[in-house]
Amino acid sequence: MELTKKLSVDQLEIGMYVASLDRPWLETPFLFQGFYIRDDDEISELQKHCNSVFVTQESLPHAATPVAQVHVQPSNGGQDVTPKKKRFSLRALLRRRESQPDDDFEQTNVIYAETTTLKEEFHTASDVQKQAIDTLHDVMQNLRNSGGLEIGPLESAVTPMVDSVLRNSAALACLMRMQKKDDYLYQHSLSSTVWAAILGRQIGLTRSDIDLLALGAMLLDVGKTQIPAEILTKPGPLDDKETAIMRRHVQFGLDILDKADGVDTRVFDMVAHHHERHNGTGYPSGLSGIDIPVFGRIAGIVDAYDAMITLRPYAKLLSSYDALRKLRMLADVEFQAEIVDQFTKAIGAFPTGTLVELNTEEIGIVIRQNRIRRLRPEVMIIMDANKKTLDDFRIIDLNEETATDSGGQSLWIERGLPPGMHGIDPTEYYID
Repeated sequence: MELTKKLSVDQLEIGMYVASLDRPWLETPFLFQGFYIRDDDEISELQKHCNSVFVTQESLPHAATPVAQVHVQPSNGGQDVTPKKKRFSLRALLRRRESQPDDDFEQTNVIYAETTTLKEEFHTASDVQKQAIDTLHDVMQNLRNSGGLEIGPLESAVTPMVDSVLRNSAALACLMRMQKKDDYLYQHSLSSTVWAAILGRQIGLTRSDIDLLALGAMLLDVGKTQIPAEILTKPGPLDDKETAIMRRHVQFGLDILDKADGVDTRVFDMVAHHHERHNGTGYPSGLSGIDIPVFGRIAGIVDAYDAMITLRPYAKLLSSYDALRKLRMLADVEFQAEIVDQFTKAIGAFPTGTLVELNTEEIGIVIRQNRIRRLRPEVMIIMDANKKTLDDFRIIDLNEETATDSGGQSLWIERGLPPGMHGIDPTEYYID
């Protein structure tokens, strides 16, 4: 076990490794339990939410004077004393322990092991992606022309997408992040399908439930096919009248599904409730907490995450890290904290295939995750500090990079970068 020292938040410095806090992690916006302080903003966040933290001794600079070393234990003998809201039984599913069954899910202890490497899965995933784009385009065009939605072709497109995610969760995710943004509706539908499948894989749903979850995610915005193009593509904020029209896409989507054959109730739940929010501030019904069906709660997180990381004319594009951090700040406010936590673990702070900038100002691509210290993955450096492409790429395992004999870290990820930054398409590089 690593030795830790308790420091006042006023003593924190960039480069320290924060091992634990003086309060539950879910009360803070920090992504993972344990991280290196990368900038003054993170120090400010710690000062805002904590009075003191525990840092590993190896990351302490000699100038830092720790306060007395203590071990914080909750006053009730080890149990978290933070008041907890009543939870739907999804909590039990996520934590793999017996509880009253949730009617929306079949209880399962399935753990999906990756059976292919990213390199092996990449070309298959690329073919799957292209086929899904073609299918979705044809189905949506037919919907616009005839008013009827064909579920069968969409189910046929979802199946190989889920197959790919179950074999290796990174390949399709990497492709979706770099997908051309010429049609937001198609991009959002396919990407949401992938994020939903990845989350279903993470929490161990049955294959049939993952298929339904993925299909529902693909159809979240089907009602937008009935919204005027000038509203969908407006480059600025919508006015009140336009907002009211845009919000009607939920009912339009339900009307479309109602005319289709063989649509599962849980798909209706996703379309109906993906804009509802945990605190009751969503629409169209203002539902809150457990009144929102579980599939609807999952849909809300998937929909919000993809919107954040996708370029839109009226909103800033966020890196995956910043989007996940925002979701964590909204945990138990707009979204159920347990689902946010599992989604964060499923996606990863710096997912494989994403662009990052190191503290040296070099640019790299994440090529492999560190399952223990998720903020220190393996990175392929492709640009120097002047943003010039290197002739010879080098691979760095950030978890093994040290500057001193005492184990102090010399390199860390300064920030995640949005897809396409510096003109880089990670899919063009040899990813192992």
